[in-house]
Amino acid sequence: MLNNFVTHASKSTLLATISGLAFMVATPSFAQQSTTEATAEPERGIETVVVTAQRREENLQNVPLSVSAFSAAQIQARGLTDMSRLENSVPGLTFGRSGVDARPAIRGVRTENVGVNGDTTIGFFIDGVYQSRAAQATLGFVDLDRVEVLRGPQGTLYGRNTFGGNISIATAQPRLGQFKSGLDVTVGENNKVRIEPFVNIPISENAALRISGASEDDDGYVKNVNPSGNNLFDEKTRYIRAALLLKPTDKLTATIKIDSGTRGGAGGSAFGYKLAGTFFDVPSNQQLFNATAIRNLNTRGGNRDGVVDAPLTIDAGIPLFAAGDPYTIDTDQKTILDLTSSGASANIAYEFGSFTLKSITGFADFEAIRTSDTDFSASTIGTDYQLTSAKTFSQEFQILSRGEGPLSYVVGAYYFDDELRGVFINEQVPRTIRGVGAPVSLPVAGGGFYDEQRADTTSIAAYAQGSYAVTEALKLTAGLRFTRDTKDFKFANAAAVLPLAGTPPTPVGTAITLATGGIPASAFGSKGAPTNCVFPATAIQPRPGFACLAANTAVLTGATYDTAEFEKLTWRLAADYQLTENNLFYGSISTGFRSGGFNSGQNQAALTPTFKPEEVTAFEVGSKNRFLDNTLQLNVAAFFNQYDSLQEQRQIPAGNTTLSIIENSGKAEATGAEIEAIWRPIDDLTLNLSLSVLDATYTDYTNVPLPFGTSIVVADATQLTPTVVNGITIANAGQRRVFAPGYKCGPVPGTGTGAVGAPALAFGCDLTGKKLPYASDYSGSFSAQYVFDLGSLGQVTPLAVLTFSSGFYGQPANSILDKQDAYTKIDLRVTWDINDNLSVAGFVNNVTDEATATRFVWGGGGAMQASYAPPKLWGIKASLRF
Repeated sequence: MLNNFVTHASKSTLLATISGLAFMVATPSFAQQSTTEATAEPERGIETVVVTAQRREENLQNVPLSVSAFSAAQIQARGLTDMSRLENSVPGLTFGRSGVDARPAIRGVRTENVGVNGDTTIGFFIDGVYQSRAAQATLGFVDLDRVEVLRGPQGTLYGRNTFGGNISIATAQPRLGQFKSGLDVTVGENNKVRIEPFVNIPISENAALRISGASEDDDGYVKNVNPSGNNLFDEKTRYIRAALLLKPTDKLTATIKIDSGTRGGAGGSAFGYKLAGTFFDVPSNQQLFNATAIRNLNTRGGNRDGVVDAPLTIDAGIPLFAAGDPYTIDTDQKTILDLTSSGASANIAYEFGSFTLKSITGFADFEAIRTSDTDFSASTIGTDYQLTSAKTFSQEFQILSRGEGPLSYVVGAYYFDDELRGVFINEQVPRTIRGVGAPVSLPVAGGGFYDEQRADTTSIAAYAQGSYAVTEALKLTAGLRFTRDTKDFKFANAAAVLPLAGTPPTPVGTAITLATGGIPASAFGSKGAPTNCVFPATAIQPRPGFACLAANTAVLTGATYDTAEFEKLTWRLAADYQLTENNLFYGSISTGFRSGGFNSGQNQAALTPTFKPEEVTAFEVGSKNRFLDNTLQLNVAAFFNQYDSLQEQRQIPAGNTTLSIIENSGKAEATGAEIEAIWRPIDDLTLNLSLSVLDATYTDYTNVPLPFGTSIVVADATQLTPTVVNGITIANAGQRRVFAPGYKCGPVPGTGTGAVGAPALAFGCDLTGKKLPYASDYSGSFSAQYVFDLGSLGQVTPLAVLTFSSGFYGQPANSILDKQDAYTKIDLRVTWDINDNLSVAGFVNNVTDEATATRFVWGGGGAMQASYAPPKLWGIKASLRF
């Protein structure tokens, strides 16, 4: 029934209702209490959560921003054991994921590109330190003090790459004068064992040490029936963190933290692990986007068993194993995940008379290696390998006002340096095709692929934000930030280290293996140096910095691009009005940006070597309220975001695999509203509601090549003359060009004329009006928990969480193969608090066993690759405190 509501309810009506609440709740009559009554200290009610969303500690209800925050107690009670669980509690947050890479989406924008050539869209911060790679944020989710999710651009106080918002984790800090320790042990399905100890040690009256860690083993929830392969999404995690608090004087506080972690096992495949099908024009046996969906065929390159695949009349692949079952696979390779991370940070604050000077220093050394079965099947064809490494240093200084005057301010300076390396290898081997009938032995399908990218980013920024209390109730805020990102980029393939054959000599692509490496510096070219490359006249011509083989100057080895600088002035203007102590109304206009980057020139279809920054202007009004003697909290926000030059990732063919490139999409808009409500009608009952309504679409996105099969040419004897459109020949006599059905497509201006010997002619489509990926029309959650007092036996608290979504598309083209339908999920949890020191909880997540996609991407062979959230899983957790 709820699915029907989510799918068919009137979006305009619900959006208007939520927006109207932002104004209704701002009136004293709705509050039904006077200012005098509101100042009384409540005897019971809703927990106060302190956040640092504006870089200073404040009551969540006094912050004029859309912030969802969870205290340590709430994290424990709700079972927020990893970051992906946040989407069950945060309105409008969709937590996409592929392998170890987090891909969250907020208000119509999402983290699509996790390569070293770009940056995250949603910022990740741990204790105030920015994490440059999305996978870094998924490791240390243990012994936390608080989690904050800021929705909307945070371009002033947080800056670059908080384009859609940010997720900030505050770890538990050492406490002076307290010895405290604890141990959490979780056991569950798939032989899951997770152990989380911590200890807080007072060293002296001015120093304390806190050590925490986690160890987790899990056999994985995606089951592989092939004895030669392994299960996916297993866990072999080890993590430790130590924090030292020093407070030599009342004015000086320093917290120094170090951490280290590893993650092993099989991983979850870097680019999706399950195929969902492809499209064919059945009469012509050609792949044509959005034609007939073929959901039971594995069309990955080289995977051919010699059997005709109905309804086609050709051998187009092999049967897709367990089609429609996201949690069962048949792959013949033992994939690996090898993730290591270490870091250090120092947070130092000194209180002067009227201000506090703060220093935040961070260093991180991160590397992740993951492999996957390139053919997604029991066939033996090839292996994909991906390495991502980052060495990051950041330094931030802040001056924060103190005191009770009308002016409060934050002034800061920021420096960031990120040294990145990414390697992608596709190894091809002699084939054994396991399709219909007996295995078929075939030669290698073609050459492998090697792409090594090195990127260096230096960012500097200066910012200031001030709020002035015009009256006791009215406050005006203005903020400004200047950012300059300087980026260098180089890439190389394996041509310089491969054996050569033929005349002219050409690298032997079949010699590429997962051990290929040791690329010499000369292969990367030299910045600004004249190129030695000579390409055919019809090809994209080489630029300075490009290097080719001396023995064959038509063979590219790599290139070093010119340094790119991206500068941006971002700002925020806001006003908030405190109607009563418990009722706040606010409005704001803010801007944000994500810096541009580079595309590898490995494939000459990468027409644009650099891509531009993406920008956003966001308008928001909202209200935060406590009613009914502090037992009802109602926070409402309505927003309108204008996006320009959104960075979209698409895949282009590269041998037997695909290469990711980034292009700017034009313009988009997102209009929506969000509700967060907590109600405690009686002391023992707590009800929570989060709801998001969103309309996010492209408003200008033209000349877009579809992932494959934008158009095909079919024989047509009735066409006696060539087909010419705007002076461009798109089909010869006796042929007819067919475009992807349901799309407005045609030649891309400036790419060719269709004439013999002319540059290649490209075709694109108009995606204006399509929905932004991972943008659900409706989504949210409802939860209820009740505390049963058992007297001397403690208390028992059952918790039920219902999560729902109207569904979404996973790619800009919005095809049926990348559509996640509407769904509901239910999580159940029962906690028995035996006493203040011991509790036991049992839980079942996703009771309805609903399979929901977390990632869609088009891959080689025109195949849709998908990843899915976990199925129904149960567990028991025991918590002990000393």
